[in-house]
Amino acid sequence: MTRFRLPRKTKKKIRKGFYFYPKNERDCYLVAWPRKDQEDYNAFKKGILTNILDDLKKIKKLPN
Repeated sequence: MTRFRLPRKTKKKIRKGFYFYPKNERDCYLVAWPRKDQEDYNAFKKGILTNILDDLKKIKKLPN
């Protein structure tokens, strides 16, 4: 079995996020680790994963 390895710059870019798969039928999110797992990285490249930190940044910028 080969080890999953990413280039250093790609790994740093992905490290800045906290990724989830979309909600399932029980309204639960599944955490993804695209830096460590090949399947999660493939989902990240396809755009399936969402970065929760991006959503928090949008909320923070909204005026009250």
